[in-house]
Amino acid sequence: MNQRVANRINAIVVSAYKFMGSVLLALILLGLISFLTVQGFFMVSRSWVTPTVVSPTDTEILTLNTQVAAQTSARDHVLAERRTVEDRIADAERIITAERAFQHRFQVALRGEKSSRDKVARRLTQLRREYGLARDEIVQSNRAFSGLTRVRTDALYGARLLEQEEKLTINHHLAQLAQSNLSLAQTSVDLETRLESLQREISGLVAVQNGLGKGTTPDGMTTDVLLLEREHTQSVLEVARAQATLKSLKQDLKALDEVAQRYDTLIASLRASPYLRAIEKDLTVAFVPYENLKHAEHGTPLYACAAKLFWCREVGVVGEALEGEVVIKHPIRQYMLRGVMVEIQLTDAPAAREDLLHLSRPPMLL
Repeated sequence: MNQRVANRINAIVVSAYKFMGSVLLALILLGLISFLTVQGFFMVSRSWVTPTVVSPTDTEILTLNTQVAAQTSARDHVLAERRTVEDRIADAERIITAERAFQHRFQVALRGEKSSRDKVARRLTQLRREYGLARDEIVQSNRAFSGLTRVRTDALYGARLLEQEEKLTINHHLAQLAQSNLSLAQTSVDLETRLESLQREISGLVAVQNGLGKGTTPDGMTTDVLLLEREHTQSVLEVARAQATLKSLKQDLKALDEVAQRYDTLIASLRASPYLRAIEKDLTVAFVPYENLKHAEHGTPLYACAAKLFWCREVGVVGEALEGEVVIKHPIRQYMLRGVMVEIQLTDAPAAREDLLHLSRPPMLL
């Protein structure tokens, strides 16, 4: 009796063990088949996309925003430097304009000064000639009058017809005539000196006009006109310095423009990232590998499936493709895929959290 019960229990245990082994083997085979099916699907299928929920707190978004902010700040710094360079260019151009105007006015002033002195010199020459003639007549008349007066005075005084006081008075008048002759001579010397001075000034002005911009020293230079020429030379040197500075600043401005352009290009490429565009436009997007892109045309239906491949349902359609390349990890395999982002319009919002969606039709038609 006990032996019969023990045999029955052993038979039940063996049957249960065999059943459990069969179940485990079936599960292993099912898992292997499922794995091989999924792997085989991804080997041959080109009709799947990976939905992506884009959030402002995503690491990719934060990194892109940080890069955009850094590059924008660097570009703004370059633009600030560019404005400074533009201000310096404008200042150099103002200096050049002002100094050239000064040089032009300087030459005009020289010509005017020389013309004025020429007129004065001609008037003094005419005055000296007329004065010389008048002086000779006056001196000759004074001498004749003085000689005659002295002879008559001495004769009258010797004849006791003239008092001593009257003689002294006449001699005093004759002395005044001699003094007037000396004054005439002094005035003549002053005219000669003034005329010589004018002629020297005119020669100096002519020398400055002939010597502007030349390395030689022309004859006739004076200290006064040399100081004038120094002012002109300082202006010429200032123009040369401003021109050299202007040339350098224009080269700097060109370089800054090129740098700013590179920053603008870089910022534009960063802002064109599908991630940032999705955030700005509040889009739902999906990643499409390049090899699947021809199947992801606008309006293509999207399907979400249980266990990735079975029991599928339509959840939306494909929208417009976004510019810019994206690199993400394969949803099953451990390698990176290159592709683009496309806008997707979902009728089933939870489908955005699926690992992958299928294009055009369910993969197994289930």
